[in-house]
Amino acid sequence: MPSALDIKPELEHLKCLVIGPPGTGKSEFASSFPTPAFCLDFDDGMLSYRGKDFDYETFLAGQKAQKKIPGGPAVPPIGWVKFEKDLQQLQTDVAAGKYKTVIVDSTTTMTDLAMERALQLNPQRNECQGPVWNIHFALVRNLMEGRLRQIIGMNCNVVVNSHVETIKDAASGAVIDVGPLLPGALTTKLPGYFDEVYYSVIKTKTTKGADGKPSSKTEFLLQTVPKGMFRARSRLSGKTGLLPSFVDNN
Repeated sequence: MPSALDIKPELEHLKCLVIGPPGTGKSEFASSFPTPAFCLDFDDGMLSYRGKDFDYETFLAGQKAQKKIPGGPAVPPIGWVKFEKDLQQLQTDVAAGKYKTVIVDSTTTMTDLAMERALQLNPQRNECQGPVWNIHFALVRNLMEGRLRQIIGMNCNVVVNSHVETIKDAASGAVIDVGPLLPGALTTKLPGYFDEVYYSVIKTKTTKGADGKPSSKTEFLLQTVPKGMFRARSRLSGKTGLLPSFVDNN
């Protein structure tokens, strides 16, 4: 019978969810993970990984895909179908030891692709010819959760990047919650699948130079502990605080 006394921090395969606004260093952090690696690129943002040993596939929703071929024929919404096919191959490759890390960048545009697929699967539309809330958004949530759980279950490091959603009280406008930008209950459910949940933040540090004049320096940081409405956490760090509350992400 195994004993918890024998458990050591698992460094080989970390499962990380990184949440934050655009431009706060999420992709740069993901690009620092062990290679060879594979990036499931939904943001069309592989520039952040340039010069590193990352294979990748880019999956674009209809309008973004159309921009890739200006003046060309309309692009059918096949992005999600291609993603599912490529994901099957990726699982095989990871099992064979081809990749040490898998990146999802990001869940925001992944959600757009899932909605495109949901609208394909169910032809119903609301009065404005848009998605029906209790039909299409439920489909999106199921599509997203199923595939993300497949990815998290891979025998490698996994980093999932997500933009941040700020929820405000309708009456007062006060911020009442902050979390990953995901459909429905996944906002609170998905973080539970990860060992590490970090928030990427930017801070400006002002110091005085030798001449007495103030100078500012921008710092890119990863928050690893809960603070305010930012529910970061680290099982790796634990109560003993192996990691600092804010990790340098420069």
